[in-house]
Amino acid sequence: MMRVWAFIDNNGKLCCALFPEAVPQGVEPTPFDVDSPDDLVLDNGEIRLKTTEEKLSEAKANLFAELKTLTASLLAPTDYVIIKIAEATELGQDTTELKQYYADKLNQRQQIRQFNDETENAISQATSFEELEQIRESMTQFANTIRS
Repeated sequence: MMRVWAFIDNNGKLCCALFPEAVPQGVEPTPFDVDSPDDLVLDNGEIRLKTTEEKLSEAKANLFAELKTLTASLLAPTDYVIIKIAEATELGQDTTELKQYYADKLNQRQQIRQFNDETENAISQATSFEELEQIRESMTQFANTIRS
């Protein structure tokens, strides 16, 4: 926990100071004990602590973004396979041999997409920060498995 002094600046923006001396003169700050200055929100002109639900919602949004980035990074090394198959299809060529040749890469892409879908669902249904941390750990483990 840390103490911050929150105030609304001249532009109507929420600001936090880590020391009372850092608050501009003529401004009346409100002290808060927080884990992070991000725990505060300006709500209809009033400074308040975010609710647990708001914090959980933000944590979910952040984890969704991490998952999206992770999935893209895991798929990227095999994108050339999809491009080759799409190009062959566009040229009217039979893609059977290409699909057989790249079967392991196509299977890996399917595993990545399945993991992504299952993880999105798990994030959506999570009801605690602990669950989200477990999901983040499973994402790391999965990525390490795919990359090895």
